[in-house]
Amino acid sequence: MKTHFFRPREVPELQIWAEVIVFTALALVLPVLFNAEDPFWTESGFSWPVLGPLLVALRYGFSKGFISILSLLVGQLLLSQSNLLAIQNEFNINAMIGYLIVIMIAGEFRDVWERTNQQQSIELEYVTNRLETFTRQYHLINSSHDRIEQMLAGHTLSLRESLQAVRAAIGQLKERRLDSAASSILNLFVEYGSFEKAALYRVENNILIEPPLASVGNMKTPNINDPLVQAMFEENELVSVKDVKSNISQYHIAIPLIDVNNTIYGVILVENIQFFALKNTTLTLLAVMAGNIGDLLRHEITNPVMTREEAPYFARQVKRANKEAHRYNIPSQLLKLKALNITDESRQLMEYLSEARRGLDIYLYDSEKQTLLLLMPLANELDKSGFIARINTWCIEHFGKNLEQLQIKFEEQVALPISSDHISRLIKLP
Repeated sequence: MKTHFFRPREVPELQIWAEVIVFTALALVLPVLFNAEDPFWTESGFSWPVLGPLLVALRYGFSKGFISILSLLVGQLLLSQSNLLAIQNEFNINAMIGYLIVIMIAGEFRDVWERTNQQQSIELEYVTNRLETFTRQYHLINSSHDRIEQMLAGHTLSLRESLQAVRAAIGQLKERRLDSAASSILNLFVEYGSFEKAALYRVENNILIEPPLASVGNMKTPNINDPLVQAMFEENELVSVKDVKSNISQYHIAIPLIDVNNTIYGVILVENIQFFALKNTTLTLLAVMAGNIGDLLRHEITNPVMTREEAPYFARQVKRANKEAHRYNIPSQLLKLKALNITDESRQLMEYLSEARRGLDIYLYDSEKQTLLLLMPLANELDKSGFIARINTWCIEHFGKNLEQLQIKFEEQVALPISSDHISRLIKLP
């Protein structure tokens, strides 16, 4: 809808000159009729006849006001020299020059105001037009965004939920082999990565083995010399080409299923992916999923609360979280909880921690020494503080004592990433 602005009413030129003549004539005639003794108001404090030209100057500007006052002064001069007045009045030239200057100033003020007003009106109209254009474009973008959100409805990109889904899908398999798990693995990546064409291949000694174990869409014959595939094997991590118009590679993404020791078990090659999914957050999620799947394919231990004998597997889990924290800035916490005196209360607390474990947390528990190592993936400092506060609250509610009074303390509280030596010292139970 077009915006209309209020502008001064356009006055015809003929009407303008008519008003100039009328106001000037009234300023000249009325004083003669009503104040014949002093028609020029030279004896009074203010010369009222000048009011007519002043109104003209304020309404129509410098030129019309100047003509009006000049006509008035000429008329008064002619009257003073004629015999029409009952009493002859002196023509005060100094006062008349002053009135002339006042009218000129008033007319110039009106002209400046008019130019400023016109300039601001033009600027306002320009800004309004730009705003209307922006509003239309905003609604178009918003409508497009709504359609994308509808396409993504029910599809979450939560890293925590994706890792829980990975563990659940792999944990349900009777045999932890890539060929038997291929369909489940590829389905997870299709769900979280919005793949349209993708295939999962086995890898042995960094050599891609055909045919594909699972595929989605009509995939072409794999190109092992593709620069994207070569870069993936060289870097041992996910590689993507965000510029889909590029002819460098036939693939958009190459995802290695790689464990923490950099052993590649399989590769997912993606020929086509929905455009809104090719972004850093999605690529990070896919890389982390692939790393966790690689670890699960190598190790059959899935118990999240491990014993002292399972310390090597716990160490690999810590190394995985440490690698992700270093490479992708994914926060994780590593805590060491120890009971200085072994009591029934400390045992109950350890049992409670095992039962109240968060979905992704992994524990290494030494029941004899009452020592518990807690790996908290995807947890920041705030999550860690909240976890410790909940433990303290539970102890107070059940025993009437806090951790310090129960002689149970956190010997270590570290945020990943940390050095490999630091990890080894922490995991080495007494």
